[in-house]
Amino acid sequence: MTTFFIPGLGAEPHIVERAYLDMRTRVELELGSRPSTRRIAKLWTRRGSMDCITEVGTPDPLSGGIVLAIFDMGERRPFVVWRRPDGGIPTGIREVLGNSAYSVVEFDP
Repeated sequence: MTTFFIPGLGAEPHIVERAYLDMRTRVELELGSRPSTRRIAKLWTRRGSMDCITEVGTPDPLSGGIVLAIFDMGERRPFVVWRRPDGGIPTGIREVLGNSAYSVVEFDP
């Protein structure tokens, strides 16, 4: 298992927690519902016509850019991947995925 982190923010817990709270709030405002409290490290799912693993801290397998966070919007609701595109927008891009996954790996509690 892996300790919770957001790539590029260092190890200061209060900075990481504040950034995560800001991201969660933004997802809630955009989608109209609050993400679950699960902190997802890795998601194995079908995206488009391809099975792939999306993991925090690694490049997004379809779009490139580093995955910063993965949010679970709840039962029968989509997952949301927040990534920082290569050389792109510093605030990141959010992509809404489907609501099913083959496997979900959470960060250590």
